[in-house]
Amino acid sequence: MSPRQRPAGALGSDQMVFMVMTSGGRIPSVVSAMQSPSLVVYSDGRILTVAKTPAPHFVPARYDVAEIGTELVRNFVSTVRSEGLVRACTDFGRPRIADAGTTTVMVRGDGGTDEVQVYALDETSEQRLSPPQREARARLRMLIARAHALAAGTPHTSYVPDRVLVAEPIPGRNQQPATALWPGPELSTFLEPTKTGRMIARGELNGIDAHTVYRAALDNPGARWLVDGATRELAVNPLPLPVICP
Repeated sequence: MSPRQRPAGALGSDQMVFMVMTSGGRIPSVVSAMQSPSLVVYSDGRILTVAKTPAPHFVPARYDVAEIGTELVRNFVSTVRSEGLVRACTDFGRPRIADAGTTTVMVRGDGGTDEVQVYALDETSEQRLSPPQREARARLRMLIARAHALAAGTPHTSYVPDRVLVAEPIPGRNQQPATALWPGPELSTFLEPTKTGRMIARGELNGIDAHTVYRAALDNPGARWLVDGATRELAVNPLPLPVICP
């Protein structure tokens, strides 16, 4: 467990107020760069969930977006904060297994932002944890299920991001040549070197460029692109997060 707590601040009309994401584990660098939340709730009443439609491996997440209303969002966030589960003091334990993912749950309200990071949130890995730790994990799973249920029965549309992160991972073993042409702007205009995580370069695209690159990435498993005749591995992330982006 690696919880964080941030100071209070004013909430914008489109502020992210609840988020669930599982990341990490034994995965290729390109997949790590594409990892994004499975659920996001915004203060303006929108909720994003990963689409249930089949998708090829090694592509960005596809999202559905629904409008559930600001009152429902406020009530949900207020309830989550009053329950006190997503707090730094909650002990979720840590199973003694290797290469599992870490689930991050974040809630943000008028009183500030709380976040917990729970390693291996899976009942099959929790037998050796204490009863209170197992109970806390069970409650967290139920909370995540409640969040997903917020959009049940609500009309939804496909989500197209206005901002994406493009990351070039450390080269791996895959030497297969690319066949898809890079659809975005020249890399030198937005990519910058980085030593963050398993990346060697990263940059953001916005607006039409973000729309175009994201749609193309959905149809290009493996994120290998032809750029000026050379193969480059460029992962597109539709929901880059400042705190946990790759």
